[in-house]
Parts: sequence; C-alpha cells; structure tokens
Amino acid sequence: MITALLTDFGHEDPYVGIMKGVLLSRAPEARIVDLSHGVAPQDVRSAALQLWAAVPYFPEGTLFLCVVDPGVGSKRAVLWARGRRHQYLAADNGLLTLAARRDSFREVRAVTNRSLWLPCVSRTFHGRDLFAPTAGALLAGLPPSELGPRRRGFRRLRWPKARRRSQKIRGEIVAVDRFGNAVTNIPSKGLKLGTVFKAGGAEAKLMPCYSAARPGAALAVAGSYGFVELSVREGSFAARTGVRAGEAVHAG
Repeated sequence: MITALLTDFGHEDPYVGIMKGVLLSRAPEARIVDLSHGVAPQDVRSAALQLWAAVPYFPEGTLFLCVVDPGVGSKRAVLWARGRRHQYLAADNGLLTLAARRDSFREVRAVTNRSLWLPCVSRTFHGRDLFAPTAGALLAGLPPSELGPRRRGFRRLRWPKARRRSQKIRGEIVAVDRFGNAVTNIPSKGLKLGTVFKAGGAEAKLMPCYSAARPGAALAVAGSYGFVELSVREGSFAARTGVRAGEAVHAG
C-alpha cells in the first residue's frame, strides 16, 4: 500500500523524516510518497484543496496521511476514513471536507486505540506519536475496526460555491500557491476565452496559457485544479495585488 504524506512541516526541520522513521519501524515495506510538506502553517483549507486535487491520481488503496493540525494536543479527534478508492488519517478539523465529496466516504472511525501510539505522546507532535504509528499499524495489516468506534459525521469546512447569473460570475479566492497564483472557486469548464476577472483592484483576462500574455501582464488561466486562477506571467498575482484567500472575484 502506498502512503501519501501531506503536512505543513516544511523541510527545514526533521519532523517529516522522524514521521517516516516511525512509520517504517511499524511497516518496513511501506512505500511513502511526499504529496506536499509546503502547506502554509495551520492552513487547513489549503490542505483540504491539495488533498482533493491529489485523490484521483493515486493508485487505489492509497493511505493519505494528513497532518495539518492547529489543534494538536487538544481534545480534537483523530479520524480514519475509508472512501470508495482510498483511506485517510487526519485530525477532525475539516481537512477531509473535499476528499469526502470526491471519494464518497463510506466509513469513518475515531482513532482511540492508544495501544497503537508511541508510549509517550507529546502535546505538540502527534504526527510522530499518534498518526505515524497508527498508519504503520494499518499498513502492517491492522483491521480498521481496531482503531476505535465508528463516527457518524465529522467537521466540515465552509466551502463557498461560485455563483453565476446571466453573464455575471461571483466567486472568491480559496488559495494562493507558491508562484503567487490566486486559485479561485470558479470552475473553468465552459468559460469563454477573453472573460475578464477582477480581484484585488486588478483585471485579468482568461487566456489559453501563460505565454499568451506579455511578460509582467496579469491574466487568468484554467488551472490544474479545474478552477480559474489569476496570475501574472513570470510574476506573482498575489504579490502585485495583495490578495488572500477569502477575497472576492468578479467577472462580467
């Protein structure tokens, strides 16, 4: 089984490597893929979007181990979920919101079996002490029924839908990537090239690709997530305009 790691730990500290060490101690044959460790610190919403984007492209049966956990050390639950194609481990903080839609969750459990965890569980590093050993146990063949009791539901993020009326579109920015592209919640399918989007005091015309704009010009493109992204060719839309997640986007 493949394990895909998604965290906000970055690469400057040993946290990711330590998690892998614990996991491999429990499941030496595990195959680990680093989905991303560049999620902005505590940015659960961005993590949810990245997980949603990755779900269709991994082999069936992948275990997504997601540690973007601002509530570490609190009474928030840790969840295991089984979807139509994959399994997931994450804190109950909304991170699984979009994956649940895309992968049609069929079973959710609270991870309460403390015998799976490391003997000393810190209040700051559940990725090492709780998530990684639990994932290792699952990879080594532990039946999910031994994780803990079933849960009916789990916390979900507010995820706004774009609105279309006649020729007008209203949406919002849901994430900003490392290139400074502002990812919106406006589906790009069916939109006409030349549609003008406005955000952060700038206008960006929908173009087929980055090279269709002159260097330094703002433009909109159909991004890899399937949503409109506001960009600057060879630059950063976010740096130019100061936009952040949650800000409005208009067209028409």
